[in-house]
Amino acid sequence: MKKKLFFLVPVFLLFLQCKKEDTTEPYTIRDYSEQVIVDQDLLETYLKTHTYNYEDFNNESDVNIKLDTISDNNSSRVSLFEQASIKTIDVTNAEGQITSHNLYYIIAREGSNESPSVADSVYVAYDGILTDGSTFDNRKFPIWIDLANSLEGFREGVSELRTGKFTENSNGTIAYTSFGVGLFFIPSGIGYFENISSGIPEYSPLIFTVKLMTHTDTDHDNDGILSIFEDIDGDNKPFGDDSDGDNLWNMYDVDDDGDGILTVNEIDKNNDSIIDDTNNDGIPDYLDPDN
Repeated sequence: MKKKLFFLVPVFLLFLQCKKEDTTEPYTIRDYSEQVIVDQDLLETYLKTHTYNYEDFNNESDVNIKLDTISDNNSSRVSLFEQASIKTIDVTNAEGQITSHNLYYIIAREGSNESPSVADSVYVAYDGILTDGSTFDNRKFPIWIDLANSLEGFREGVSELRTGKFTENSNGTIAYTSFGVGLFFIPSGIGYFENISSGIPEYSPLIFTVKLMTHTDTDHDNDGILSIFEDIDGDNKPFGDDSDGDNLWNMYDVDDDGDGILTVNEIDKNNDSIIDDTNNDGIPDYLDPDN
């Protein structure tokens, strides 16, 4: 069984969502299906009219992404749109309707080590930018972020990167090299959507440039199962998976099957490093209330 590591990750203002203030006038939240069209147009316009310093990422040195508008002076530059890949993220509204959103991303440097899961904690430096070029957040020095508690578009983007190498300096500090660097262009439906946060207007597409130094596999409830492996429905997202129907996701539930026995005490009772299934019904004991 894979060893688990867990870091207490602070909550950062960028990823806290603030509801709109109450007003006397009625306010109608837009439909995802309508807003996604607006956002896609805004993002694709930005991608087709901007570029970045892609040549600078041919080595392992610490290089900052520099976005630039394509003009007559640099018309030969390759646009962001020509370099971007697309990751499709489905968003379900309260009525169960699904709207697909395109997360556009560019891997400036992939990184040399491992990719985090969408439920891991990551050590990242980043810039958050709006399509008008204004910066709403900047982390020059890396900080720990719990991807499970971050914006969906952010965690899905960061999970495409790989971590780097690190060495310890003589003064005890850590130096990182060959880490992943990426650009992520996020429609509001997998960002803040109708919410506002730290100078970010409602329905704003977001742009992030991210450096991924390292990550830690995370077990949020310390039950012996890494959070990403509490993905019961197999969609690679453990968010919403609730085996015992107690309205507590398995990744935060210390008793996943609700049988009164802690998950950590049902995983491997004979310590043979194999997850137990006592009655051989194909359901692990920690998910089987009859065992």
